[in-house]
Amino acid sequence: MPNRRKESAAYNRLKAPTQCALWKYPELVNAPISGPFELLETYYKDSHFWRYLLRCRECDQRYFFEFYEEIDWVDGDDPQYSTYLPVETDAEIAKLRKSSRTDLALFAPRLQKDFPKGAKAPMLRWVR
Repeated sequence: MPNRRKESAAYNRLKAPTQCALWKYPELVNAPISGPFELLETYYKDSHFWRYLLRCRECDQRYFFEFYEEIDWVDGDDPQYSTYLPVETDAEIAKLRKSSRTDLALFAPRLQKDFPKGAKAPMLRWVR
């Protein structure tokens, strides 16, 4: 069985947004982005991959946001993955912008909204 303490040491730690409504009510991200968030900056956007800097309309917490959609050429049931990373500094934002899609999994806490192929609803969770 893996040692959780060793695993958590591998994460790039970000400050938990405990003052933000998303910390207690992550389901708020099920609304369109323009509801709970203000778009501050667009880093990349095409039909299947987006990277934004967002700000929570309730508390002003900034989030580095990534959306990624895999194309399902067989069934048209495209899996979708959204990641929300709370950020405080420009240095954190710069580090995240340089990170690959898979490297974002090395940052915590982060809010994950995953809608895999065949799912009836998205899976939503804080990775702490």
